[in-house]
Amino acid sequence: MTEKEKYVLDAIYARRSVRRFEERPVEAEKVDTLLQAAMAAPSACNIQPWEFVVVEDIDTIDAIKASIPKYADYNTPCILVVCGNPKFIPWDNDVGTLDCAAAIENILLAATAMDLGSVWIGGFDPDALRRILDIPADVFPVGVVYIGYPAYVPGPRTQYKPELIHYGKYDKTRIFQKKPESII
Repeated sequence: MTEKEKYVLDAIYARRSVRRFEERPVEAEKVDTLLQAAMAAPSACNIQPWEFVVVEDIDTIDAIKASIPKYADYNTPCILVVCGNPKFIPWDNDVGTLDCAAAIENILLAATAMDLGSVWIGGFDPDALRRILDIPADVFPVGVVYIGYPAYVPGPRTQYKPELIHYGKYDKTRIFQKKPESII
């Protein structure tokens, strides 16, 4: 394995969801670096439909957390809301979800490289986010990322499971099962 391969794979395996943060803000320069990493993500036809709302005001953070019914009440000092703006997407029924997801993954990996913790929150109410953050109706919240200095650092790991791989065609005889490490 080359040094470059090891560096990238180590960063991928070290990226873990962090749900407890230190009580200190994330510096503006680091937030900007995370956003630069986000915008380096791949984008279909290079449309780059993403837009970002950076939230650091504690009252707004509390309102966002209160709008998410479960699995979001973590003490984050910074929230990045990633939105898809479909204005220039020429095909139907797409708000840039995949492009935004790639941008989110870049944020998560960059945060890990910068010794920041992060957790991607998926089960949110987009209309509540629209109201709280004044997001227009034609812009779609795709993901919410909590960022901060981690109060703990989980060890690196992969969740590689050979039984999830199908070669040549999908094996319909396999039973897809809930993963024992799921928090739900």
